[in-house]
Amino acid sequence: MQIKKQIIGTGRPLVCVPVVEIEEDGIYEAAQRAVKCGAEVLEWRIDWFAHAANSKRVDEIVRGLQNICGDVILLGTFRSRRQGGEQEITQEAYLALLQGMAKSGQADLLDVEVSEISNPSAIIRRLHDMGQHVVASKHYFSHTPADIQMQQDLTQMQQMGADIGKLAVMPHSPLDVLRLLQVTAQMQEEHPQYPLVTMAMGGLGAISRVSGQIFGSCMTFASVGKTSAPGQMPLEDVKEILEKLSESMELENG
Repeated sequence: MQIKKQIIGTGRPLVCVPVVEIEEDGIYEAAQRAVKCGAEVLEWRIDWFAHAANSKRVDEIVRGLQNICGDVILLGTFRSRRQGGEQEITQEAYLALLQGMAKSGQADLLDVEVSEISNPSAIIRRLHDMGQHVVASKHYFSHTPADIQMQQDLTQMQQMGADIGKLAVMPHSPLDVLRLLQVTAQMQEEHPQYPLVTMAMGGLGAISRVSGQIFGSCMTFASVGKTSAPGQMPLEDVKEILEKLSESMELENG
């Protein structure tokens, strides 16, 4: 799929930088730094915003961020506390936030936590009807599930109609990381037109953040300043590693 000038799902993974600030000024400053440093996707973590319940202020900020982004993809995310975020939210308020963001037309991608809503398929269809591209996401902050569970999670996201499926897990051994990478590669081989974003968090999972072109993850997350999840590496380091891996693969294929 193409958003702005970026093709998602082929070649080197896009690098996404989260913006995790509490007030407007900090949000805009962090976004400008990330774009200047070479972010290809900017994720606004709305759950960090002190006034996330104020729909008018959220709308104003997402419009300001889109102006800063230019050709950079803007991803809007409210991560609930149960999924590793900073605020709790009722399902009703969460759905209102998602639809408000979609109605604004300013976010290029919108994250939907599929485990936090009762009928994610219907919500995704509604967002699509509003012209919104959707990333379906699920996070396991305590462990890495069994292979069959990870496969089911990613398959269900596709069946729900999500444009991109995202799965993040917490490994406790190198084998956990290998299992996630294997599941990702198998899913990509079986569903090559379905973009995936997968990662193992923490230090053990660092390799999963830079090996997406090999195993089939189309996006990775890196930091410019604050991190939004365990194991995120600095943007400049991630881009350098990704470029070297991509060059190596192109030489081999050539």
